[in-house]
Amino acid sequence: MKSFSIYLEELNNEFLKLHTTKEDLFWKAKMGLADDVTAIQHQHTETEIAFNRFAQDATKLAELRSYETAALSEDERVAHAGWKAFFEANVIEDEKAKQIAEHIVELEGEMQLKRGGMGLGYIHPKTGEKIAASTNELSNMLLSEEDEAIRKAAYEALLSIGPFILENGFIEIIKERNKLARTQGYEDYYDYKVQRTEGMSKKELFKLLDDLEVRTRDANKRAVDAFVKERGDGAQQPWNFKYYRAGDIEGKKDPYLPFANGLECWVYSFAAMGIRYRGAKLTLDLVDRKGKYENGFMHGPVPSWYKNGSWVPATINFTANAIPNRVGSGGEALNTLFHEGGHAAHFANVQMNAPCYGQEFAPTSVAYAETQSMFLDALLTDSDWLTRYASNASGQTMPMELIEQHHHDEQPFIAMMVRSMLGVCYAEKWFYEASDADLTPAKIQTMIADLEKRMNMMPASPRPILAVPHILAGESSAYYHGYVLAEMAVHQTRKYFFEKYGYITDNPAIGPELENGYWKWGYSEPFFELVKRLTGKPFSADALVAHATRSADDAIAEAHRLRDEAKKREAPPSSVKLDATIEVIHGREHIASFSNGDFSKANENFKQWVVSHYPKAQQPS
Repeated sequence: MKSFSIYLEELNNEFLKLHTTKEDLFWKAKMGLADDVTAIQHQHTETEIAFNRFAQDATKLAELRSYETAALSEDERVAHAGWKAFFEANVIEDEKAKQIAEHIVELEGEMQLKRGGMGLGYIHPKTGEKIAASTNELSNMLLSEEDEAIRKAAYEALLSIGPFILENGFIEIIKERNKLARTQGYEDYYDYKVQRTEGMSKKELFKLLDDLEVRTRDANKRAVDAFVKERGDGAQQPWNFKYYRAGDIEGKKDPYLPFANGLECWVYSFAAMGIRYRGAKLTLDLVDRKGKYENGFMHGPVPSWYKNGSWVPATINFTANAIPNRVGSGGEALNTLFHEGGHAAHFANVQMNAPCYGQEFAPTSVAYAETQSMFLDALLTDSDWLTRYASNASGQTMPMELIEQHHHDEQPFIAMMVRSMLGVCYAEKWFYEASDADLTPAKIQTMIADLEKRMNMMPASPRPILAVPHILAGESSAYYHGYVLAEMAVHQTRKYFFEKYGYITDNPAIGPELENGYWKWGYSEPFFELVKRLTGKPFSADALVAHATRSADDAIAEAHRLRDEAKKREAPPSSVKLDATIEVIHGREHIASFSNGDFSKANENFKQWVVSHYPKAQQPS
């Protein structure tokens, strides 16, 4: 038997070659960078199958187990444990199951091509013309389009995604995923995914989710009842709800959150919190366009890790889908930038001695990964962040009156936001528990309609569950519970920081605490244990429930406290020290690049690009 050090080097090299090749092609396919869309999707499918064969190889798990009694150094034992956990989470020993897994990847690739080519768009109610629009454009129309008939057309376009995927392969994918799980002895595909990524059973997971559903019912009902009483029955229609809720506030907030200022908000804000990317190379593609994947994501072609004691910085790609000249789009894109930038901060800081620890798939907990991103995008509603970073073309920051209105309008519906996420979890649970006889387009759509009514306590969800892209892709299917668990951890973590420091915005202790408490460990520690160790309390939904069910008056009082305390602190100097090399692109077009110390020129280039390509976008400040 070869020495473990030689075996480990071979294993690391094989993984990195397969992983990086797969992720590079993933980026090209999802960003629409290839001339031949079908060919690039097939190439990506082939590399994903090749990687899966590596990850599912039972002989590698057996080889690792053979070294368990060997005389390994402490560093070797850490690397051995990481690889053993990786293969235990991914190995498929049954040959029939391996064939099913590869067939599923092929089906998912075909589904992606069909979904991308469905010709999504809305029928203009006056002209009858079909106008092409992405899901991001359609969702934004529900928020900002003044004409109700056009809003309804946009909603119907989103709704059309469901019947399309049900008639074009999604049901077969559900059945094959279940076949894969049951062939290996799991209850169903959801149970298979949860056990392998979260280390808990489906029953244990839904005990947590069911408790949260019960604890948010009353707050959701109060909010809907009050809203309908104030705005009328029509306000709860899915094409009206977001627009009526926004009222004039989105228009008022929009000048203070222009997308052109988004890059500097991210750089200065993260730097002030002491967040560093440890030499990573980041590529950002931030604006919506035809052929681009319609949801933000972060993937890392090269994981961060220590190779024989030497640091290997990460290579990371992440996206947003900004539509800079639409009202509200700047704020939404900024949220995505902070969210995916949070993922990138996490995965650029995994400091283990095997590259498997720094990849974002099983056995990396979905909840663990999403906690890092959602903690950082939560900053964007904090009053001390808004009064420092949200500014209009004249350099004026967002006034407190507008922040008060935001909390007055938004706080009552936080419970609904939580329940909307729960709705996706319950939908997928139903998919994989249903009998084959119940998996018909008609029965699925009936189930979804009933579920949306129950979870939202309205006629339908403004974001149709079947339009959520996560349910289609293998890596993000049976995944959405991760966002719910992460919301619990986010608010538990925020409560800890507020109790310890009183503030999060521009607090230079936050980055180092996140790095040492969460990021550096990869999946070497259980997620719930990391939360307990950082916050000093067992993982629970208590902080989230308190946040989601508090009154608007309490939210406004908290906003005043944060703003008033921030006034007493001296503002930190504007730093751009992220310890990263960053390139901003738009497809094949280079927009700007920078590293430590040379941000001003890149920032100006980015702002000018946004304004020149989207003339209605706010002039840069």
